[in-house]
Amino acid sequence: MKWIKRLIPVLLFLPLYVSADTYPEVVFDNSLISGSYARSYVQYSGKSWVENVNKHLLVSDTLFFTPGNALSLKYISAEEGDWRVNIRYSRQKILYRVLDSDFLTFRLFIKSNGTKPEVLPQISLSQRRMHIASVDIAKYIAEFKYDTWLVVKIPCKDFKGLDNDKPISGITLSQKGVSSGVHHFFLDQIEFLPKSYSQVKLSSPAVLISAEAYDKMVHLKWQLPLTPSIRYIKIYRSMDGKDYVPVGIKPIHMQSCLDDVPIIGQKYFYKLTWLDYNYNESPFSVAKEVQTKQMETARVLDLIQLAHVNYFIENYDVNSGMYMPYRLKEKAVVSTKETGGAILSLIVGVERGQISRQAVFNRLSRMVDFLSKAQNYHGIFPAYFDGRKAMPEHVLGGGKYDVSATSSIIEALLVARQYFSKDNDEEYNLRNRISALYERINWPLLTMQDSSEVLSKNIAADKANFEDRNEPISGPNYAMNTYILAIGSPKYNLPVSSYTHSVYHVYDSVRMDTLEKLDIDVYTDSLSTDSVVQNQVQVLRQMDTLVRVSALDTLFRYGERVLLGDMKGSLLDLYRPFLTIRPQIVSDSIFHWEEILRSYAHFVKRRDNELGVGVNDSDIWGFYQYGRGEGNFRINPVIGPSSIIVDRQIGEGALLALYRNFGKNLFTEYGFRAWLDLRNDDVSDEYLAANQSTLAIMIENARTGLIWDLYTQIPELQWARSKLFDSH
Repeated sequence: MKWIKRLIPVLLFLPLYVSADTYPEVVFDNSLISGSYARSYVQYSGKSWVENVNKHLLVSDTLFFTPGNALSLKYISAEEGDWRVNIRYSRQKILYRVLDSDFLTFRLFIKSNGTKPEVLPQISLSQRRMHIASVDIAKYIAEFKYDTWLVVKIPCKDFKGLDNDKPISGITLSQKGVSSGVHHFFLDQIEFLPKSYSQVKLSSPAVLISAEAYDKMVHLKWQLPLTPSIRYIKIYRSMDGKDYVPVGIKPIHMQSCLDDVPIIGQKYFYKLTWLDYNYNESPFSVAKEVQTKQMETARVLDLIQLAHVNYFIENYDVNSGMYMPYRLKEKAVVSTKETGGAILSLIVGVERGQISRQAVFNRLSRMVDFLSKAQNYHGIFPAYFDGRKAMPEHVLGGGKYDVSATSSIIEALLVARQYFSKDNDEEYNLRNRISALYERINWPLLTMQDSSEVLSKNIAADKANFEDRNEPISGPNYAMNTYILAIGSPKYNLPVSSYTHSVYHVYDSVRMDTLEKLDIDVYTDSLSTDSVVQNQVQVLRQMDTLVRVSALDTLFRYGERVLLGDMKGSLLDLYRPFLTIRPQIVSDSIFHWEEILRSYAHFVKRRDNELGVGVNDSDIWGFYQYGRGEGNFRINPVIGPSSIIVDRQIGEGALLALYRNFGKNLFTEYGFRAWLDLRNDDVSDEYLAANQSTLAIMIENARTGLIWDLYTQIPELQWARSKLFDSH
């Protein structure tokens, strides 16, 4: 276990408070996938033309300003034609707004000698549903040259029509002028910078502390000085200790990183430099040598699990202790629901020696203090808070309080209450404060208008009585956890019958809002849809505005008997209750949950293996459909591996296949990125808290049953289960 002890400090020095791998003000620095840049979109008409692959700009891996690539723009600007290229702001969860005093800057390398300044394109900023005037790039080039990187710096105030209150969604390049021939330039490091920044010269060498190998990953750790002019860490790699090539840049909030090497078993050498805001380099660090070697399967699983836990160790708001899904310049928005997964992951981290028990205790104590004082409605919290003010952050509007999100964090806190069970004043006090949060929830006041046993997902606190309660909590999903909490409540509980009425059935409402109204790209931290679709099922009875439908719909799919039919939503929705609940303890004569989960894992795997969406390895599965077009499938790298709790072979096989086949682009010091799109050669540059926590917890439950055991010990929920499941 010595290697794990070495790995622990590795993950403790990873970057703080980031959910992506670069600065929020950067529109483009690198494409994570070579070949073409999926977040660009090319359009042309008439006799004009822009080089593209599947309507995406090409990527240059050999010529770039910052490693490891740049965008290539080759075009013809004809009189009878037009062209336009949109480069989308890649991050979905971070909302970046600019000031008039800011500058849009980028680097330009003009390759074609026949290209004159007057035929360089126009450029404009993109904001949703906003028309912003374009400006000529040539006006902002101080000295026009060929075959060198030119600096372009455009004041944001020059973009007429720009709304400083709306986030930037990208930039647009468009045809200007007419000329004969093909023009070609490269574009790199597109970002917004303030009017002034530190100009302190970087005269001291960079400091590379260590380089250690873990399978095909090399962990690099550096010591960053407090010099305010440092913008990036630039990483160089060599295979002979003589010829070094730049392989990456990292923002200064990172104190270390993982570098995926091309060959396992090879010796590598590393150096660093610091980069300032003008991209001038400091002197080189001393070189470090490292020998890579392949690790055994168990150790690879350890590495993957620890990386996913590390996401929550580092990504939180210091004021509240809560998980922070994205960063804004003006506030710290924290997520109630996803903090539940963070708590469980941190407990796993303590057991694995990744973070100290005291550190997690301190953070939990801060969370409980925050929630005890935070605004609530009969004990129910909103989905998001401003972590600095403890006030609701109604990102979807309407002043609503989220019952599902609250049950997620309360359940996790009850698990933590069992874990922190020492007989001392500090832990005794924490346990009491957690109990108080649970006991103050008045569940009977949270039901739908049409039934005193069906909980509403959202509560509009400013509406009279039951008005605006139009989305029930029901079905064989996380509703299971919520109703067990409500039934077990010591003060304000729901009747035992609410479980069978609501978990064994699905309720729908004629007034239900559609998901299309929500801006899920910006505000959600969960995947919304899978390629599993819902068939029509029989209506059993009508309850005023609610329709109750049996959850049972036995079908045979891909050789498997599936009890719940072609269920709506992701396989992760079916797995989610069992992050905390051992399947056997909620099984009865109708629902044998371990068998149900296993049958759906096999069903989805077999279905996905037949889809043919860009991979021939049967261990790569877990697709979900996005957008409205047919055939738009992405891999969620957690769907397949999460099956480890019911079928160790297929779950572990999926985990190792994703890591070994796609780890270079998909796996980082924070675990797997949110998704991989093989058909469009694209990968997310972000992470989803629901993904990171699910995988960390599922691996631990499959190995030791840690979270399952803690949940089973919760007294209030033991009582609820005794009423629901006689044999347990």
